[in-house]
Amino acid sequence: PPLAYIAMTLPNIFLIVLDSVRARNCGFMGHENETTPFLSDFARTSTRFDQAHSPSIHSISSHASLFSGHHVEEHGVTEHTTRLNPSANLWSELGHKHNYETAIFTPNAVITQASNLGDVFDHHVGPKQKPPRLFGNAFSPADIDGGISKSQYLRELAERDRQFRALINGLYYKFSSPSGSYDPKRESADVYLDEFHSWLQDRTGPWAACLNLMDAHYPYVPEPEYDQWGGDALAELRDRIPDGPMSKTFLEGQPWGQLRALEPLYDGCIRQLDAALETLVSHLKQLGEYENTLLVITSDHGEGFAERSLLTPEVRLVDHSWGLDEVLTHVPLLVKEPHQSSGRTVDSLSSLTNFPSAVRAAIEGQDAASAFVPDDGTVISSTYRIVPPGDELPLDESEREPYFGPWRAVYQEEDGHIMKYATRGTDQVTIHVRDAQISYVVDD
Repeated sequence: PPLAYIAMTLPNIFLIVLDSVRARNCGFMGHENETTPFLSDFARTSTRFDQAHSPSIHSISSHASLFSGHHVEEHGVTEHTTRLNPSANLWSELGHKHNYETAIFTPNAVITQASNLGDVFDHHVGPKQKPPRLFGNAFSPADIDGGISKSQYLRELAERDRQFRALINGLYYKFSSPSGSYDPKRESADVYLDEFHSWLQDRTGPWAACLNLMDAHYPYVPEPEYDQWGGDALAELRDRIPDGPMSKTFLEGQPWGQLRALEPLYDGCIRQLDAALETLVSHLKQLGEYENTLLVITSDHGEGFAERSLLTPEVRLVDHSWGLDEVLTHVPLLVKEPHQSSGRTVDSLSSLTNFPSAVRAAIEGQDAASAFVPDDGTVISSTYRIVPPGDELPLDESEREPYFGPWRAVYQEEDGHIMKYATRGTDQVTIHVRDAQISYVVDD
């Protein structure tokens, strides 16, 4: 179409968050396993960011930054039930100021149920797993962030009304709920892609959507056709790991080698997501929705597989429970701007916190991808977990301090090198971040 027509047409906005996918395990970011053959091709006609970093290591904080453009230290959304001012939410701005039809599709209950981040969308789908309670107005162990022990549950129960219903909720949660916050059988990417496709077919004007997919989230259960590096033996090992939060399970004595052994299954989950994205992009093209869409594919944080923290070496990283190492904060980021046909690579520091700026740039017909690069060349990541006294940790009180937040990091580019200045309590290190695969301490 004529350029004048293109300039007058609002672009569609599509944010895809591959929950828990770290850059280190993406094939197009140098991983030894080709987990992302489609994204490797997609990068040739989009903008690839080699030094993209998440604002935090938890869904709630990272999404609050993605949606608001504020650092965690500014918005303060650090717990699952913390609320973000709706006026600060980009998706509200898109709906009220620009008349976009907005929707969110995700199995992540933190986004659509525990918090208010999803409230501003016109339409939302998910989660689809079994509810963590039979009685909706009674207490459930799911109300306790990070899981709860039997003794904790009974203490909470003693202080609440409707004790009998709460007790039934506890039994239901124990024996009926899936392990973790994601149910692979009910909530794979294909389920939410179908929901998105159904919604998209009814759109008549510009639309803005967020799709959060959790296939790579624990318990790491890829479909057999994508399980190319794990196999039955590792699947059996995974299934023998006790139910409950992994952070508690491994601190309680489960061998760390078993956590490391799950990484090939995780790779299969990323391969599964990659295949889903290929189907999704093909569908957008068939419907004629691809060209005029700002498509951003990224992750909210990575995963830890028993790596020792470079900042606090006595601490091992378990899923995304604590810490601020590169396996948790270095994330994939691919941006396809409206009518973009040629690819480019950005090796400058980039931040997901700048997503709202990128969207506004696209609406104004400007370079959206460049907006992910902060003007001052500085990127900030932080997390406040674990919060003292750390009763969720199955450790003696004298052993808990190394896990306490806040963990903070400032990234800066110096003489062509990416330097990360990280702090936690009295621990301080300077880390050279060479790429998604290699980072090392240069000053302790």
